[in-house]
Order: sequence, then C-alpha cells, then structure tokens
Amino acid sequence: MARGNKQIEGQLTFEMCLNTENFVCQSNALVGGKQALKLNSAKLVRAAIMQIKPDDKEIHPYKITIQDLASLLNVSPTNIYRDINEITDDIINNPVFIKETTEKRVRWVKIPWVTICTYDSDVGVAIKLNDELKPFLLNLKEHYTQYELAEVLAMKSVYAIRIFEMLQEKIKVRQLPADGIDVEMSVQEIRECCDCEDKYEKFNHLKSRVIDAAVNEIERTTYYSMSYDYVKKGKSVIGFVFHLKRDWDKLIHEG
Repeated sequence: MARGNKQIEGQLTFEMCLNTENFVCQSNALVGGKQALKLNSAKLVRAAIMQIKPDDKEIHPYKITIQDLASLLNVSPTNIYRDINEITDDIINNPVFIKETTEKRVRWVKIPWVTICTYDSDVGVAIKLNDELKPFLLNLKEHYTQYELAEVLAMKSVYAIRIFEMLQEKIKVRQLPADGIDVEMSVQEIRECCDCEDKYEKFNHLKSRVIDAAVNEIERTTYYSMSYDYVKKGKSVIGFVFHLKRDWDKLIHEG
C-alpha cells in the first residue's frame, strides 16, 4: 500500500484501500459492544477497520480524498462537504463500550474509536483508529467476525449494520445449510448493540423502526432472505429467532 505524501498531526498517513470486497474483521467483543455512531460515521469506521491486514502489528493512520469518500458512501460531493464535520465529530465523540463480565458483575469499558479523525481540505479525511482497540482488531485467530465491506456500505440503516454484524457473529458455520439457519437474539442484546436502551420503549416502535428496518435492508443488500419469530416469556417478547437462508435467485441473477 502506497504511503501518502502528507502528514496529519505529525504522522505519515497511508492511502486508504477502496476495494470494498476486502473484509472488515473485528473481535466478537467489539461487534457485541454498545455503539452509537450514525450511519455514515459507522461506514467510515468500518472502512478504516478494513484497512487492517492479517499480519499488521500496529494500527496505521489512513487518508481518503473527499471525492473518494463521497463515492465510498454513495453520497453526492455537495452533501459530503456539508456533512463531513458532523461525521468526524460523531466518530470522535461517540466511543464504543466493550462488555467485561466477571463472576461478580458486568461492566462496560468505554474506548474512543479514534485518536485522529479530521478533515483537511488539502488532504481529505485522515483517520487513525485508537491503539486501545488493538486487542479487538489485530492478529485475530479466533472469536472474530468478518464480512465484505460492500455488504454494509449499501445499507441505509445503521440498525441494519449492527444487526447484520450481530447475526454474522452468531452464525458459526462458513456456509449456510440448504434449509437455512436460525439465530436467536434477545431484545436486550438488540437494544444494547443498536444504542436503543432508552429509545423505542413501546415494542411496536422497536419492531418497526429497528427490527423490520434492519431485516428489509439486509434482504435488499445481501444474499440473505430473512424472517423471524418471537421468543416470549408469558405475554412479553424477550427475543427474536431470525431465520436466514441464502437467496439463490439473487445469487444466480447477480452472478
């Protein structure tokens, strides 16, 4: 990967790879963390994670031109210039919370996503993921989740990205069986991963604005077909069982 010719905050940056068929690879602990990023912020962070190679020993800073970022996010250059400060501020100000569980308690450890996330008109956007995230991003041998960046870039709901990641983390097979696979997620898990613990208190709102929105986007942008059933305790819904199958018609059509 070519080195950039600009320095951001004293650090030589690398050109960001734009091959969206490369994998975003994260530890399961990071996937299951509490995340509150907005849609385009979440996509830019995943693009930064995609830059990490399996043999990397350090997390490097990367830069991307504003035109390339607009293309990557599939937004107009006018909109990206308008929104770029909001995107970088969102990434800086909304950390990820990693769950640590012991015999006595559960605690959430707050880690900022980045040490650098800035826009410079001469360079574009420079981003460096936080070194505190190394255990969750580097040299992952087990308990990790991966998918092609392209699978989430097309999504129009950040809830779809988060539920897609959680589903990928829970699918333990490389290839789905012919009759598909069932994945169970509790309502609490969904609320935590989607930053909805204090939102959509009415179940119907959670169902329509989070679950159904996510299912529709995952079906639209990936090779999955999906449906779900409820998990109930008494009359209360406490979870969902998602039924996932490969959509072979879509595979054949696009292949």
